[in-house]
Amino acid sequence: MPVALALLCLQVHPAAAEPEAKPELEAKPEAELEADVFPSPEALRPAIAFWKRVYLEVTTSGGLIHDSRHLGVVYEVVRLDSTNPRRRETEVKRRKHRWRDALRHLASGKAPSEDRQHRAARALEAALGHAPSTREYARASRRIRFQLGQRDEFRAGLIRSGAFDAAMRAVLLEEGVPEGLIALPYVESSFNLSAYSKYGAAGPWQFMRSTGRRFLKIDYVVDERLDPLVATRAAARLLRKNYESLASWPLAITAYNHGRAGMARAVRRLGTRDIERIIEEYRSRSFGFASRNFYVQFLAASEILQIHESYFGPLMRDEPRLVDEVTLPYYTELADLQDLGVSLELVKQLNPSLRPPVFRGLKRIPRNFKLKLPAGSVGEDPDAWLARVPESGRYSSQTRSRYYRVRGGDTLGKIARRNRTTVSALVSQNSLRSRHRIRKGQVLEIPSPGRNARPGSPKAPKASPPAAETRDAERGLWPGSPPTRQTAEAQPEPEFLGPWLALEPISDDVYWHRLLGNSTAVGPLETLGHFADWLGVATQRLRQLNHLKGRDLLKLGQRIELDFSRTPEQVFRQRRLQYHKGIEEDFFESFVITGTIEHRLQIGDNLWDLSRETYSVPIWLIQRYNPEIDLSQLVPGRKLSVPVIEPAGRAS
Repeated sequence: MPVALALLCLQVHPAAAEPEAKPELEAKPEAELEADVFPSPEALRPAIAFWKRVYLEVTTSGGLIHDSRHLGVVYEVVRLDSTNPRRRETEVKRRKHRWRDALRHLASGKAPSEDRQHRAARALEAALGHAPSTREYARASRRIRFQLGQRDEFRAGLIRSGAFDAAMRAVLLEEGVPEGLIALPYVESSFNLSAYSKYGAAGPWQFMRSTGRRFLKIDYVVDERLDPLVATRAAARLLRKNYESLASWPLAITAYNHGRAGMARAVRRLGTRDIERIIEEYRSRSFGFASRNFYVQFLAASEILQIHESYFGPLMRDEPRLVDEVTLPYYTELADLQDLGVSLELVKQLNPSLRPPVFRGLKRIPRNFKLKLPAGSVGEDPDAWLARVPESGRYSSQTRSRYYRVRGGDTLGKIARRNRTTVSALVSQNSLRSRHRIRKGQVLEIPSPGRNARPGSPKAPKASPPAAETRDAERGLWPGSPPTRQTAEAQPEPEFLGPWLALEPISDDVYWHRLLGNSTAVGPLETLGHFADWLGVATQRLRQLNHLKGRDLLKLGQRIELDFSRTPEQVFRQRRLQYHKGIEEDFFESFVITGTIEHRLQIGDNLWDLSRETYSVPIWLIQRYNPEIDLSQLVPGRKLSVPVIEPAGRAS
């Protein structure tokens, strides 16, 4: 996924990471061979062969136990019978431990005495080209790794890609980048349009929010990372910028994962643009297994795509989707489209960038959104179709939100009574898995009066606020008051920015959300660009206010000064909250919490390793389970509660 990371830094800002001087690019003929564009050095062939085995030999019911440096060394092909994630993990650990013991035996200077030790010695000797020393055996014992197989996922990706392959290739060519980059979505997501990683990358191209926001619209209502064609154009532009900066497609592709700044550092440090040397020699804490192998994974996927029928046989690939597209000149609701005979399920399928709040009836489809409908729905005259939308279904502003943060002792029943709604409405509006399980600090969206119906059910009357509250509504204090309708002749009004009031004020009980005067601590996944957007000011204004240089990135826990001159504090809070709420909603669509682990901090512990290496849990989720702890200052001896997560549908 396109991401650049620094120690305790959870933001991506490739624009600030370009080398000082861009190399001159040589003009190349359009008919240049892919082999010249994407070179495959002989030294990389063992690694390419390894990834082809991953994609072709083993399904996700097994994998390969291998050496993480010398990918030609595969100790064992593992077939896992159990579908229980914890049992599978236990079995993999057991097998890795056996191979580690075999290598440690050899590292002690003893001769091989059993089959596993003989096999390990032969495999390592073949990779090194000489009999390993005891030190080399010891190092190999620390490089034991398991790689999950992907044959079934790659095959499924080939089938799914039929709907978009030709259109995406056309976009790549339009953007002036090699058509062969179409292999990247197979590496990133197995061409899964709704893919969402535990660390927040989304869509077929696996954009992180912080990177994607430079090219795409990503907010609480629309996430263009999930639109295959829009995301392809964004990926092409990012890759083109990488190439213009680094003058090498292998480096540009690696930068898609490691970041342009990281690859520029590698070039400067080693004094070469040779991808073979960089993969072999470059050492950086953030240049780990994924970054080091990203280009060879791409090459493996590319080779498979060229002759995929040789590996998978004839496939019935999905047919290209034919759609009508109409740009909405107003905000509208799914329920209003339903009145026109539009299938809401098809709207959801054809418009994957619309986020769940739209389909839960919490938000409207935004103005200027390019709505895709089944071919033949709109006809040759989009204006005529738009005229069919009743005047009562055309809005000049977005639905306003009301929030409540769960406090100790709360139940859904108490919250429903306090906010004059029902438990069922709260469960429905927030897609809760259980009406009996909420957590302290969790943010719930409160249904507005008369807005409890969900798309697909009979429309509720569009009620006005109760008479006793009408005065507040007139003064702009009623978050759920009916918006002004937009008639066909009326001019669009500015999008509503405030005021933002919850029926119960959201307290700043999460460390990162606390405001001290006009300053706040930087939280997980927050960048300077995000703060600028939430405040409605230029990024440069915040740099000046905080004495930051152009290349300075925000660090987790860093306190920064804010400028509320253009945006009220409560609107800033709403935007910030919706950003994090959107991340949580997306995460819990794909993952579930199955328990917690208590971790006592040790000397040398750092948040990055705890998140990525030890527990495979995003930092923001660790923070949610430890709201009173400043995670940028880890104190040895202190206890952290770490959630255990499993993919939704697999947990048992």
